[in-house]
Amino acid sequence: MQSSQNSQLAMGGSDRLRFAAGFFFLLTLSVAVFAAGRLHFGFDVPIPIRDTALIASVLSGLLQTWAMLVNPFFSAIVRLQTERGHHVIAEDSYQFVRHPGYLAMLVAVPASAIAPGAWIALILAAGFVATIAERARIEDEFLMQNLAGYKSSATKIRGGLFPKIPVE
Repeated sequence: MQSSQNSQLAMGGSDRLRFAAGFFFLLTLSVAVFAAGRLHFGFDVPIPIRDTALIASVLSGLLQTWAMLVNPFFSAIVRLQTERGHHVIAEDSYQFVRHPGYLAMLVAVPASAIAPGAWIALILAAGFVATIAERARIEDEFLMQNLAGYKSSATKIRGGLFPKIPVE
């Protein structure tokens, strides 16, 4: 019964957070492009920073793609895919962090906010980042409780969203 309640909790929270993330994502990009392109408002971002943000956005897209290719269980919904033999993925991008897809999103949206040239869009990107960080926390907790081998893997891959360098 507890596992069923955890599943329902994860899915319900997942739906709300998925909606919020999509909302903040679209609003961030819309404000960034409109503010920079139409209003010329938002404290113009210098070209070198815009270029760096564009490169960061592209690289984070590549990380996201890599995470999706490596993990056949990558999903927009937090759930166990028992019908597909869901198991822990701990290789490639997943050997550095447990959630490389979320890490990619945490970089992509703020970078996409400033690449067009409007600092003001970072305010909305902060909402996206907070939403994704919460979703990653919920998913990590859900997997710790429900996916066989995940706790053990988490002791080896200590970084949830960011790589953790072992201190000697």
